[in-house]
Amino acid sequence: MIYEKEKRYIIPFDDVPSARAKMPEISVEERRGNFKEVELGFPEDVAIKEAKRCLSCRRCLGCALCWAECKAEAIDFSMQDEELELEFDEIIITAGQDNAFYPIKEEFKYGIYPNVITDIKFERMLSETGPTDGLIMSPLNGEIPRRIAFIQSYSDEDHLLSSLIYGVNEAIISLHRVKDMEVFIVSPLCPEFKEKYLDKVKQIERLKLIDANAELVEKSEDGKLKVFYSENGDKKEIDLIDLVVVLTKPRLSDYYSKLQSQVQS
Repeated sequence: MIYEKEKRYIIPFDDVPSARAKMPEISVEERRGNFKEVELGFPEDVAIKEAKRCLSCRRCLGCALCWAECKAEAIDFSMQDEELELEFDEIIITAGQDNAFYPIKEEFKYGIYPNVITDIKFERMLSETGPTDGLIMSPLNGEIPRRIAFIQSYSDEDHLLSSLIYGVNEAIISLHRVKDMEVFIVSPLCPEFKEKYLDKVKQIERLKLIDANAELVEKSEDGKLKVFYSENGDKKEIDLIDLVVVLTKPRLSDYYSKLQSQVQS
């Protein structure tokens, strides 16, 4: 290693920056008897030059402490830039999101009733590293909810399967955490979910799956919620709900389509 031979590794740095620019100040005489600003600030050209000087500063002091501490011996000071061509069976693209999810219909009262939350917020509530340390509680009063309703916000078939699986998983975790809890999932069921998962979900105690479209969430006089839904043309409702969890639809960045075409080409 270079460090072992020379005791210190110094990265070549030809573009040595100039000395730090001196801040212009008013004279001592001008400061007397007033509250004028002493430092005048840099003119634009000097400020730009100073910023460039800062950005060009060397990033490594050459102390080799990182090399000494790296047990995996992953640091190689002599490594040069190179381009590698790798082959993979699959590529997972994380293009980011402009917004967390598509807008939720006003009838669900999200943002109006504090005990109507999204599946994303509920996931954080279930997490032991989340804001409630894994404790399920209603944002309305801080109490542990006994009846939770998951409702579907979008019925696109390409979205339903992943959304239903996500909702069922959250429901199962909730039922394990609170032994006397009841959970309802109101959502259209796509054919693939019916074929692969429906029979197993029906066997889960205290979980009721309703193949329907949720239409409205209203508050009762006692502060609990009612979920209205349409099933086979009939209007029905679930009452005495302590917490409503809206199953959202993720909203991908507009850049995703462009990135996808670039990868496929």
